[in-house]
Amino acid sequence: MSAHSTALIDKKLYFIGGHDPTADTDTSFFYLDLNQSFNTSSPAFVNLSTLPVGITFAAACVGGSNDDEIFIFGGANQDKIISFNTKSQEWFSLITEGEPIRRRDMQAVIDNKGNIYMFGGYNEFNNTLTFFRDMIIFNILTYTYSNEKIYNNPPNICGYTATLLQNGSIVYIGGIIRKELLVQIEFITIYDINKDSWNYITATRFINSSYIEDRYYHSAVLTHDGRIICYGGIAESLSTVSRSLIVLNTTSFEWNSPDNFGTNKPPRLYLHSANLVENYMIIGFGNVTSENTSSRIYQLNIRNYTWIAYYEVPVPGINIINQPKPPTFSVVAVVGITIGVAIVLVLLLFFGIRFYRRASLSFSSGAVEF
Repeated sequence: MSAHSTALIDKKLYFIGGHDPTADTDTSFFYLDLNQSFNTSSPAFVNLSTLPVGITFAAACVGGSNDDEIFIFGGANQDKIISFNTKSQEWFSLITEGEPIRRRDMQAVIDNKGNIYMFGGYNEFNNTLTFFRDMIIFNILTYTYSNEKIYNNPPNICGYTATLLQNGSIVYIGGIIRKELLVQIEFITIYDINKDSWNYITATRFINSSYIEDRYYHSAVLTHDGRIICYGGIAESLSTVSRSLIVLNTTSFEWNSPDNFGTNKPPRLYLHSANLVENYMIIGFGNVTSENTSSRIYQLNIRNYTWIAYYEVPVPGINIINQPKPPTFSVVAVVGITIGVAIVLVLLLFFGIRFYRRASLSFSSGAVEF
């Protein structure tokens, strides 16, 4: 399975549709249960009902009033936006006005106002390709479309990754222009959702003498400390990239290709999925070659770039409401106070004895001195 969509809701990682080399479109629909521990060789998958339509090369986002709905746009076979309610387990076809032309090979991000941003992509009809370079904005609360101003837009790109930063910037990495020319990996395109404007940054490409290849059909996740971790993709030679794991620092905009370890390394993949679950990036399925796909998931510890085979449910925080109140003073403070008190007692004892001796001598001579 490859070219599928994913959505993470309440510790359930949903896998939606995809491309099946034998049947073109895969109608599989299931989730990975992240509320239980498992080995990545036998994941905790839970099957759901089949999809109402074939979904492949589509964009997906999580939203709704309670963030419990999956919204899916476009793809190779789908004209309308459809949604899945994870509580009622129902699919809905959204009725909207101004529906744009169906397109595929896009990435979507959603902001905290319910706006889904989808750029570029292409449409294939009667063996004719139509490429787009506009930004579609769909609001999941009002079910309305809008478009950003067409000014200083990037070229017709598909197969890229889109990552929304906390400051409202969408970072676009890689991709291919009109199915002909790869976007250079150091050429970073940024869309500011607050200013409705495009900006371009040239990132550092060579780090530690490692050559980082241009790529498309790769994946990307944003870490809590502002790194964008990309994995896999196709290089200009139509083969998988040689250095699969690359990391972009979104403060300095420098690329790095860190060494990664572990016995559970994935193969070189493209058209796979990647999702961040706490401190782990979970890679799912994808193409190994144009004819062979992966049926596995893989897990990367993003703190030390180690591939691990066992997913362990994080231990909930200890409830300290009824716990004894911790000591106010540190051990060092207690030791210091103890030593100080001992010194004071020794001094008092010393001067007390001295005073007593002097008093005794004075008393024996018939006078008392103070």
